[in-house]
Amino acid sequence: MELALLEKKINIEFTNKALLRESVTHRSYLNENPSSGAHNERLEFLGDAVLELIVTENLFLKFPDYAEGQLTSIRAALVNYQMMAEVARTINLENFVLLSRGEAKDVGRAREVILANALEAVIGAVYLDKGYDMAKKCIEEYVIEPNLKRVIENGLYKDPKSHLQEIIQEKLK
Repeated sequence: MELALLEKKINIEFTNKALLRESVTHRSYLNENPSSGAHNERLEFLGDAVLELIVTENLFLKFPDYAEGQLTSIRAALVNYQMMAEVARTINLENFVLLSRGEAKDVGRAREVILANALEAVIGAVYLDKGYDMAKKCIEEYVIEPNLKRVIENGLYKDPKSHLQEIIQEKLK
């Protein structure tokens, strides 16, 4: 696997290449390749926290008049697994994730979750290898900037029930 292509895609050259490889190694891959090192779950755990902190900080500063509940809903829409899978696809992450043969055949919701988790693991690896500022730059470039406006304009931060109630109220009074 040519991880240099992934580095080029995200414009980050890792000092510790093993971190990047770990970030794209799914647990299932190790079942078939036990000597391949570690899987990405610990990096995913870290990346999830880094992602949430950076998105929270960005929203807090960008929307000083928004209440905590509004900020929480917008953050949730930006970091949910569907959005993370979408972001993962924009950087072609699925071409780099190491999966077992069985997992590689799955194309449903499980694949979405695997992609989202791998993206969070990559974020964790960026944070460990390059620090907070580079992780922030990466998250702003790939998660916040391309998606925040769409999330707000399309009401993607609203729970489905509230969104339906607003539509009915608007159309039927």
